[in-house]
Order: sequence, then structure tokens, then C-alpha cells
Amino acid sequence: MIQRIVETLRAAGAVGPIALYTVAMPAISVPILAATQQSWYPQLVEAGGAIAPWYVLGGAILAGLSLVPTHAVSLVAGLLFGSAVGSVVALISVMLGAALGYGVFRPLAAPRALTGLAARPRAAAVHRALVRSGARQTIGLIVLVRLSPIMPFAGTNLLMAGAGVSWREFLLGSGIGLAPRVIAVAVVGAGLAELDFSSSLGRSWLIAGLIATIAAVVIIGRAAKRVLDRELDRNAVPHPDRGTGVG
Repeated sequence: MIQRIVETLRAAGAVGPIALYTVAMPAISVPILAATQQSWYPQLVEAGGAIAPWYVLGGAILAGLSLVPTHAVSLVAGLLFGSAVGSVVALISVMLGAALGYGVFRPLAAPRALTGLAARPRAAAVHRALVRSGARQTIGLIVLVRLSPIMPFAGTNLLMAGAGVSWREFLLGSGIGLAPRVIAVAVVGAGLAELDFSSSLGRSWLIAGLIATIAAVVIIGRAAKRVLDRELDRNAVPHPDRGTGVG
């Protein structure tokens, strides 16, 4: 397992360390937040609703730079501001974080990712299937990826930045895909008596997310296969026995 991860990171080239950071850092931060919450959470409670704009800004920076997971931002927002205001605060914060992460990662990842794709035809086909199959399909795929509980928030920002997805498609797909789970976590947070990062949304949400993951994999795989088939047909050499069709 570890060897496979190392090989994957090596294959990613210069993007590998960035990808590792986007996945590992949010996971590391959760136990740190839980262990230190008595030093920062009471201050947020004491500040009350007046802190909402600053919470949006801070949550966006922390989530966008992969320093905390989005579920922590959403959970605390719900607990601090209630289900309605907390959902709005969490969603704005997470979307600003997505835009920040995409903007930071795009100049770092895109050139390296596109260079690496040249040596991997199938990966290049997946890339073309994602960004050249029309805006509607690209947005739909981003929605499915965002709905998945398996794909990390910051890792998805990096993936879309490396793929060269347009700002419009990235923001639309991210907004539609992130809204259900961000709001759901904020509502869960609003129902808590005290801060608890181990709170979950239940089995039904996990199943829905897994279905979205499978759907995204299947759709992207089929789209990539169509791209590969078209290129093979375009580059095929006519068989000598078939002739040229000229009398």
C-alpha cells in the first residue's frame, strides 16, 4: 500500500508533494483542533454574531490553503450562528476557500500536470474528457466529484487546477456539489450542545456520497474511452488490402 502511494507520487512529478500536502494537512489538523478547542472556541462564542464576517474570511483562508477540513469550518459555523445563518456563513466561507485554493494551485500545478500528461495517453484522454467535452458535462462531473466524501476538498481544488478547468465551470460545479454537504454539516453543528468533531451525518449521507463517487468514476472513464477511440480512429493507418477506393 505504501509502495503504491510512493509510486503514485513519483508519477505525479513536481505536483506530488503538493497533492500529498492537500490530502494530509487537513487530516492532521482535526486532532489538533480538537485538542486545542478550549483555547479558541470560547473566544468565538463570546464574540457572538459580530464575528461572522471575520469567520468567513478566516475559514476561507484556512480551508483554501488546506490547513483545516471544510467539515470543521461548517460544523463550527452551525454551532456558533445557528442552522440558517451558520449554513450561509459556512457556504460562503467554503466557496471562497475553493476559489482561493484553485487560484493558488493553478499556476503551480497546471504547467507540471500538462507536461506530465504528454507521456501518459490515457491520463491525457481523461483530461480532455474533463475539459473538452462541453461545459455542461464538465460542470456535472465537478458536481459529482464534490458530492463524494472520498475526494478531499483541497485535493479536488488541485485536481481541477491541474486539469485547467475554467473558473466559471469550477465555481458552478463546486457551488452545486458542495452546498448539500456544507449545509448538512452546519445543521448538524447547530444541533450540538457542545463542539464535537466526531459528529457524523449518518449512513444515508455516506451512501449518497459513495454513489456520487462511483458515478463520477464511471462517467469520466466512459468519456475518456470515447476520446481514446476517436484518436485511434483518426490516427489509424488504412489496411493495404482495402485499397484507396479510387478506380
